[in-house]
Amino acid sequence: MAIGDDAAHAGYPLVPNSGVGGQVSLGAQEINRTRDFVAQVKALILGVWPVSKGGTGATDTFHAKSNLGFHWGNAPASDAVGGTDNGNIYFKIVG
Repeated sequence: MAIGDDAAHAGYPLVPNSGVGGQVSLGAQEINRTRDFVAQVKALILGVWPVSKGGTGATDTFHAKSNLGFHWGNAPASDAVGGTDNGNIYFKIVG
Protein backbone atom coordinates (compact mmCIF):
# COMPACT_ATOMS: atom_id res chain seq x y z
CA MET A 1 0.00 0.00 0.00
CA ALA A 2 1.10 3.52 -0.65
CA ILE A 3 1.60 6.08 2.08
CA GLY A 4 -1.77 7.55 2.98
CA ASP A 5 -3.92 4.68 1.69
CA ASP A 6 -5.03 3.52 5.16
CA ALA A 7 -5.71 7.09 6.26
CA ALA A 8 -7.72 7.87 3.14
CA HIS A 9 -9.72 4.65 3.54
CA ALA A 10 -10.52 5.65 7.15
CA GLY A 11 -11.73 9.06 5.94
CA TYR A 12 -8.80 11.15 7.18
CA PRO A 13 -7.77 14.07 4.98
CA LEU A 14 -4.29 13.76 3.47
CA VAL A 15 -1.66 16.46 3.16
CA PRO A 16 -0.93 16.95 -0.54
CA ASN A 17 2.66 16.68 -1.75
CA SER A 18 4.01 19.95 -3.09
CA GLY A 19 6.89 18.86 -5.23
CA VAL A 20 9.15 15.90 -5.62
CA GLY A 21 11.97 15.36 -3.16
CA GLY A 22 11.69 18.70 -1.38
CA GLN A 23 11.41 19.15 2.37
CA VAL A 24 7.71 20.00 2.14
CA SER A 25 7.09 16.81 0.18
CA LEU A 26 8.95 14.73 2.78
CA GLY A 27 7.02 16.42 5.59
CA ALA A 28 3.72 15.68 3.84
CA GLN A 29 4.71 12.03 3.50
CA GLU A 30 5.52 11.76 7.20
CA ILE A 31 2.25 13.43 8.22
CA ASN A 32 0.32 11.04 5.97
CA ARG A 33 2.33 8.09 7.33
CA THR A 34 1.33 9.03 10.90
CA ARG A 35 -2.30 9.27 9.77
CA ASP A 36 -1.92 5.73 8.40
CA PHE A 37 -0.73 4.61 11.84
CA VAL A 38 -3.71 6.26 13.54
CA ALA A 39 -6.10 4.59 11.08
CA GLN A 40 -4.47 1.18 11.64
CA VAL A 41 -4.65 1.47 15.43
CA LYS A 42 -8.25 2.69 15.27
CA ALA A 43 -9.16 -0.36 13.18
CA LEU A 44 -7.56 -2.63 15.80
CA ILE A 45 -9.32 -0.95 18.72
CA LEU A 46 -12.76 -0.87 17.12
CA GLY A 47 -12.49 -4.35 15.62
CA VAL A 48 -14.20 -7.41 17.01
CA TRP A 49 -11.78 -9.32 19.21
CA PRO A 50 -12.18 -12.93 20.21
CA VAL A 51 -12.69 -13.55 23.92
CA SER A 52 -9.38 -15.40 24.06
CA LYS A 53 -7.57 -12.13 23.15
CA GLY A 54 -9.66 -9.83 25.30
CA GLY A 55 -7.34 -9.59 28.28
CA THR A 56 -9.64 -11.28 30.77
CA GLY A 57 -7.64 -14.48 31.08
CA ALA A 58 -10.63 -16.48 29.86
CA THR A 59 -11.25 -18.51 26.73
CA ASP A 60 -15.06 -18.28 26.71
CA THR A 61 -17.66 -15.59 27.35
CA PHE A 62 -18.96 -17.10 30.59
CA HIS A 63 -15.56 -17.02 32.28
CA ALA A 64 -14.67 -13.64 30.74
CA LYS A 65 -17.75 -12.08 32.34
CA SER A 66 -16.98 -13.80 35.62
CA ASN A 67 -13.35 -12.64 35.56
CA LEU A 68 -14.54 -9.07 34.97
CA GLY A 69 -16.85 -9.34 37.97
CA PHE A 70 -20.11 -9.30 36.02
CA HIS A 71 -22.82 -11.32 37.67
CA TRP A 72 -26.18 -11.56 36.03
CA GLY A 73 -29.60 -12.73 36.92
CA ASN A 74 -32.19 -11.35 39.29
CA ALA A 75 -30.84 -8.79 41.69
CA PRO A 76 -31.24 -9.65 45.34
CA ALA A 77 -34.08 -7.74 46.96
CA SER A 78 -31.62 -5.85 49.16
CA ASP A 79 -29.73 -4.55 46.08
CA ALA A 80 -32.71 -3.64 43.92
CA VAL A 81 -34.45 -0.31 44.20
CA GLY A 82 -37.68 -0.92 46.09
CA GLY A 83 -36.92 -4.63 46.24
CA THR A 84 -38.19 -5.27 42.70
CA ASP A 85 -36.53 -6.69 39.63
CA ASN A 86 -37.62 -4.72 36.58
CA GLY A 87 -35.39 -6.42 34.01
CA ASN A 88 -32.37 -4.24 34.69
CA ILE A 89 -28.89 -5.69 34.75
CA TYR A 90 -27.15 -5.18 38.07
CA PHE A 91 -23.38 -5.07 38.50
CA LYS A 92 -21.96 -5.61 41.92
CA ILE A 93 -18.35 -4.58 42.32
CA VAL A 94 -16.61 -6.83 44.80
CA GLY A 95 -13.54 -5.11 46.18
